[in-house]
Amino acid sequence: MSRVPSLETRFKNLQRSHTALGRELNTAKLAAESYRIRATKAEQECAEWRRRFDALLARDERQKP
Repeated sequence: MSRVPSLETRFKNLQRSHTALGRELNTAKLAAESYRIRATKAEQECAEWRRRFDALLARDERQKP
């Protein structure tokens, strides 16, 4: 049967785990922020293209007799 780890060993293992989870959390936050920025940019581009398309349709309708 193996020995129970000492309190110091368990504490150091918890510190390592905490540090690793903190890094993982930061990575996830950065990815979420990056996605949010890209989504906002895509929505703005979509709105711009919709505005251009609507302007073209309006111009086309004015030219029809």
